[in-house]
Amino acid sequence: MFFLLNASAQETRTEYLTIRVQYGKTMAGYKYEIFVDIGVAGSHSLSGKITNEEDVVTITDDSGKYEFKSDIDVLNYFAKNGWVVIQTGEIEILDQHYYTYLMERKYTK
Repeated sequence: MFFLLNASAQETRTEYLTIRVQYGKTMAGYKYEIFVDIGVAGSHSLSGKITNEEDVVTITDDSGKYEFKSDIDVLNYFAKNGWVVIQTGEIEILDQHYYTYLMERKYTK
Protein backbone atom coordinates (compact mmCIF):
# COMPACT_ATOMS: atom_id res chain seq x y z
CA MET A 1 0.00 0.00 0.00
CA PHE A 2 2.84 2.40 0.80
CA PHE A 3 4.39 1.85 -2.64
CA LEU A 4 1.16 2.81 -4.39
CA LEU A 5 0.83 6.01 -2.39
CA ASN A 6 4.47 6.95 -2.96
CA ALA A 7 4.27 6.29 -6.71
CA SER A 8 1.13 8.37 -7.10
CA ALA A 9 2.85 11.33 -5.40
CA GLN A 10 5.46 11.51 -8.15
CA GLU A 11 4.78 13.94 -10.94
CA THR A 12 5.99 13.79 -14.54
CA ARG A 13 7.14 17.16 -15.84
CA THR A 14 8.19 18.38 -19.24
CA GLU A 15 10.76 21.11 -19.85
CA TYR A 16 11.80 22.85 -23.05
CA LEU A 17 14.78 24.83 -24.25
CA THR A 18 15.87 26.35 -27.52
CA ILE A 19 19.36 26.35 -28.95
CA ARG A 20 19.87 29.17 -31.46
CA VAL A 21 22.81 29.20 -33.83
CA GLN A 22 23.69 32.22 -35.97
CA TYR A 23 25.93 31.85 -38.98
CA GLY A 24 27.59 34.75 -40.72
CA LYS A 25 30.49 36.02 -42.74
CA THR A 26 33.32 38.12 -41.36
CA MET A 27 36.40 39.63 -42.93
CA ALA A 28 38.35 36.68 -41.57
CA GLY A 29 35.93 34.13 -43.01
CA TYR A 30 33.07 32.24 -41.45
CA LYS A 31 31.64 32.66 -37.93
CA TYR A 32 28.83 31.26 -35.84
CA GLU A 33 27.41 31.95 -32.40
CA ILE A 34 25.34 29.71 -30.13
CA PHE A 35 22.80 30.68 -27.49
CA VAL A 36 20.76 28.47 -25.13
CA ASP A 37 17.38 29.90 -24.10
CA ILE A 38 15.54 28.37 -21.13
CA GLY A 39 13.09 31.24 -20.65
CA VAL A 40 12.87 33.79 -17.87
CA ALA A 41 10.37 32.29 -15.40
CA GLY A 42 13.10 30.92 -13.13
CA SER A 43 11.35 27.58 -12.58
CA HIS A 44 13.44 25.69 -15.15
CA SER A 45 15.75 23.01 -13.71
CA LEU A 46 18.68 24.73 -15.48
CA SER A 47 17.98 28.18 -14.00
CA GLY A 48 21.23 29.66 -12.75
CA LYS A 49 23.26 26.90 -14.42
CA ILE A 50 23.58 28.35 -17.95
CA THR A 51 25.31 31.50 -19.13
CA ASN A 52 25.59 32.82 -22.68
CA GLU A 53 28.54 35.20 -22.99
CA GLU A 54 30.86 36.14 -25.84
CA ASP A 55 29.68 33.34 -28.15
CA VAL A 56 30.29 30.70 -25.46
CA VAL A 57 27.62 28.72 -23.61
CA THR A 58 28.70 27.70 -20.11
CA ILE A 59 26.77 25.04 -18.20
CA THR A 60 27.47 24.17 -14.58
CA ASP A 61 25.94 20.95 -13.31
CA ASP A 62 26.65 18.37 -10.60
CA SER A 63 29.49 16.92 -12.71
CA GLY A 64 31.33 20.19 -13.24
CA LYS A 65 31.56 23.22 -15.50
CA TYR A 66 31.39 22.91 -19.30
CA GLU A 67 32.06 25.51 -21.98
CA PHE A 68 30.66 25.07 -25.46
CA LYS A 69 31.71 26.95 -28.59
CA SER A 70 30.12 24.44 -30.97
CA ASP A 71 26.46 23.78 -31.64
CA ILE A 72 27.10 20.05 -32.05
CA ASP A 73 28.94 19.85 -28.73
CA VAL A 74 26.07 21.51 -26.87
CA LEU A 75 23.49 19.32 -28.68
CA ASN A 76 25.48 16.22 -27.68
CA TYR A 77 25.62 17.42 -24.06
CA PHE A 78 21.85 17.83 -23.88
CA ALA A 79 21.15 14.53 -25.70
CA LYS A 80 23.41 12.74 -23.20
CA ASN A 81 21.34 14.30 -20.39
CA GLY A 82 17.95 13.12 -21.67
CA TRP A 83 16.94 15.98 -23.97
CA VAL A 84 15.41 15.25 -27.39
CA VAL A 85 15.23 17.56 -30.42
CA ILE A 86 11.53 17.87 -31.28
CA GLN A 87 11.68 20.64 -33.89
CA THR A 88 14.26 22.46 -35.98
CA GLY A 89 13.98 25.67 -37.97
CA GLU A 90 15.96 28.00 -40.18
CA ILE A 91 15.59 31.74 -40.69
CA GLU A 92 17.60 34.11 -42.87
CA ILE A 93 17.59 37.82 -42.02
CA LEU A 94 19.89 40.31 -43.76
CA ASP A 95 22.26 37.59 -44.97
CA GLN A 96 22.46 36.13 -41.46
CA HIS A 97 21.38 32.51 -41.01
CA TYR A 98 19.69 31.44 -37.78
CA TYR A 99 19.05 27.80 -36.96
CA THR A 100 16.96 26.75 -33.98
CA TYR A 101 16.65 23.46 -32.16
CA LEU A 102 13.66 23.07 -29.85
CA MET A 103 14.45 20.43 -27.25
CA GLU A 104 12.26 18.64 -24.71
CA ARG A 105 12.94 16.59 -21.61
CA LYS A 106 10.41 14.63 -19.57
CA TYR A 107 11.36 13.76 -16.00
CA THR A 108 9.76 12.60 -12.79
CA LYS A 109 9.83 14.86 -9.79
